[in-house]
Amino acid sequence: MAERLLVVEEAFVARGRGVLLLPRFTAGASSPTKLSVTLRRPDGTERETVATMETSHVRGALAPWAMFRLAELAPEDVPPGTELWTRD
Repeated sequence: MAERLLVVEEAFVARGRGVLLLPRFTAGASSPTKLSVTLRRPDGTERETVATMETSHVRGALAPWAMFRLAELAPEDVPPGTELWTRD
């Protein structure tokens, strides 16, 4: 069953390929680092791609902050309000 992972607030270019997505979230120890996903844009169009989860914020004993990266896309491909869903 598909699961909604995130509603995009912002997509921006950072070091590396593609875009990073906000908001950030806390990552559990068993969270997969690479996922096949579907983007559902506010205009109703959909696109399949791969998302990688990047953790870069150490928070001591707390779960680390993480963000999704979409290496194949540009910021204009992921407008605010786009939903990121797992693929079945």
